[in-house]
Amino acid sequence: MVITLFADRRTLDIADIAGRLALALAPRVPTPGVVVATPRALAQQLSDDVSRVIIADGGRPAEVTQALQQLVTQYPVILVAWSGAPDEQMLAACDASDRVLIVSDPSVASLRATQRALKLCTSLGYGIDKVSVVLHGFADDAPLAPGEAAGVLRREIFWVLPGGGAAGEVRRSSYAGLAERLSART
Repeated sequence: MVITLFADRRTLDIADIAGRLALALAPRVPTPGVVVATPRALAQQLSDDVSRVIIADGGRPAEVTQALQQLVTQYPVILVAWSGAPDEQMLAACDASDRVLIVSDPSVASLRATQRALKLCTSLGYGIDKVSVVLHGFADDAPLAPGEAAGVLRREIFWVLPGGGAAGEVRRSSYAGLAERLSART
């Protein structure tokens, strides 16, 4: 299964989110486990159950597709972490994915970027079963509640992940819940 996590804003650390999700998914999948594919190196140290690979974000779309096809033969779960403006390489990753998780934070700029990404996914023919919205960093003191974000996006929110200020156990539990929900939909 290939899952692409995408955030239009470069300020959001999508690789960290993918790494934490990979750690939560690893116990749920058979060996060799989970691989996180990013266009840049991950800062976070992952466990032995999670591998890392760098896929070139400057390469041709066909190279991204080929790299993911190769990884599918080696790993049961591939998490692709991509951020920035949508480009041909990111679209190739999304085309090769079973699931696309668009990650948004509570800022107006991020929600607008998420609206654009959802519109792009719809224009590419991706259905609701392929594309989901994950909110990151929504807290009690956030400018918007998740329900309000759903209204703005006109889309059901698949999952809400706490930001870096949340307690470690709260964050681990939230990522475990997301991993469980993703595992149930495979």
